[in-house]
Amino acid sequence: MKKKTSEKISIFWKLIISYIVFSFFAVLIVIAVGITTLVFQVYIPQNFEFPGIASGKNGEILYPGAEGVKTLGGWIEELDEDYRVCRIYGEKKTDTMQYTPELLLEWTDLKAGNEQYYLYWQRKKGGIYLIFYPVNAYTISYNFDIDSMFVFSPNIGKRMGLLLVVLLSADIFFVSLYISRKIHKPLRNLISGMKRVEQGEEKVALSMQTEKEFVEIQEAFNRMTKELYAQKTENEKMSQSRSRMLLELSHDIKTPVATIKSYAFALQEGMVPEAEKEKYYRTIALKADRVDQMAADLFTMLKMESADYVLELKKTDIAELTRRVCAEFYEEVTEAGFTFLIEIPERPVYVNGDEALLSRVISNLLTNAKKYNRTGNIIQICLEEQEGAVHLWVKDDGEPISEELRNRMFTAFVRGESTRSTKGGTGLGLAIAKAVMEKHGGNLIYCGEQGNKFEIHIAKVQPL
Repeated sequence: MKKKTSEKISIFWKLIISYIVFSFFAVLIVIAVGITTLVFQVYIPQNFEFPGIASGKNGEILYPGAEGVKTLGGWIEELDEDYRVCRIYGEKKTDTMQYTPELLLEWTDLKAGNEQYYLYWQRKKGGIYLIFYPVNAYTISYNFDIDSMFVFSPNIGKRMGLLLVVLLSADIFFVSLYISRKIHKPLRNLISGMKRVEQGEEKVALSMQTEKEFVEIQEAFNRMTKELYAQKTENEKMSQSRSRMLLELSHDIKTPVATIKSYAFALQEGMVPEAEKEKYYRTIALKADRVDQMAADLFTMLKMESADYVLELKKTDIAELTRRVCAEFYEEVTEAGFTFLIEIPERPVYVNGDEALLSRVISNLLTNAKKYNRTGNIIQICLEEQEGAVHLWVKDDGEPISEELRNRMFTAFVRGESTRSTKGGTGLGLAIAKAVMEKHGGNLIYCGEQGNKFEIHIAKVQPL
């Protein structure tokens, strides 16, 4: 069974426990080393005086010094002031009868010149005693002697143990305080901030002066909450936009549907004179086309807003595509009384795009220019190549769009005002055109210094 989060040990206490365990083992190691070096002492047989011997007033060796050395298989040599052997106690095993200071030092380091005897020397009045011990005469063993650790006072062991406990407790306290300030408190602030976000609080921002890692987490948290707030605001705007879109759509559909309904009823009841029936049928068809166009525009707009919708991109000659659209619009534009200027390169210009949607964008811009240009008489379309990009713009010489309308012209269901007539449009044309270009990784911008100019930017693809 999975344990609850509240039952788990916090990272703060894990760090404290880890530190205590580490400190405990560190102390044990120190104590073990101390015991090894101080408590275990070298034990040497004590039935003789080692390494020195005692001598009487006349310089003779007192018992049991010489006897003890002889018992171990060694001997003693008495030297005069010139380092000559003048007396021997025990059985001498070497041939040297005359020494020098240098030889004595050398033999002392080298175990009497060989590996069988240890050599020690002791001064006496008017000479020196040389004491030889066989190497195998004694062995070194280790004896546990706790008293040898504490030679100053019988109670010093308890005091040192108490001092060790106090120092360890103080160490743990200050380490706990440090960890609390540097780790526990920042974590608590982070958790508190997350709970505030979870409870729905907006614009939660943390401000802590702490270690680098927690500062980075804090900055990431603040960026996250800021992005969440921006996303929430954007979602609310989108929700409001869709609500307004549905309201506008219902209003726009209501009028043609009402006309279709009333005309159909009049035809059904025989209330329409025979001479006017054609007019009624034509009006019904136009209104039905308008409803169909609004439904198609709305469907396209919803597709563009969907993050799951993927364009069918392929290598497209946008110059040829633009020529085809212009051919379709040429008669319609010229019959409306406009001069239609077309500047398109004869050579292919390739982009990665959805041909149907790009055609829809160009058509929308030309329709927009023809429908709302009430004060001018020129519509111009131009295709240019600039530094790896394609710029296509549609321009008219009508009255520029007002500043107030420019800020929302690419929003769904926004139509022109005053001289730019509102008749017939769905208010989705520019919104769809901009959404399509953004889906292509490009853009649609407006320039209104002299007339009105809508410019498309899209990346160019090099021909094979």
